[in-house]
Amino acid sequence: MEISMQAVKTIFENIGRYDIDENAKNLVDEDIIDSVDMMKLIVEIEKFFNKSLDAKFITPDNFKDFQSIQQMLEQAMN
Repeated sequence: MEISMQAVKTIFENIGRYDIDENAKNLVDEDIIDSVDMMKLIVEIEKFFNKSLDAKFITPDNFKDFQSIQQMLEQAMN
């Protein structure tokens, strides 16, 4: 399944983070998102795709930017 960048943006918007766009980098390292945001993203991802996200995908590296989230979702949701 190919995941669009718009899908990733929608997931961020669904948790109220309209302030982050696809050009943002180092989301975790620069404290743009924190552990609470990551948990909200995980819950929203699971609702969005109607599928649980395997724990092995829940790493800071997979949430560092939109591209890494998109790649993780393409692996996780297939």
